[in-house]
Amino acid sequence: MANGFQGKEGQQIPEMTTEYVNSVLERYIELYEKVTGHKFEKAPEAEELVKRIENNMLNYLKL
Repeated sequence: MANGFQGKEGQQIPEMTTEYVNSVLERYIELYEKVTGHKFEKAPEAEELVKRIENNMLNYLKL
């Protein structure tokens, strides 16, 4: 919103620099830890991502 973006039709999403994305990431991690009381653990590298998602979905479906 500070850049004039409000998600309206025809508006372009402002550029998100690596620095900006990292600052948002740090804030979400901080909020997660405050809300849950748990330390945030970053996921393994991307190559393990698909396997992790698959395992989580299979575990969910077993419920």
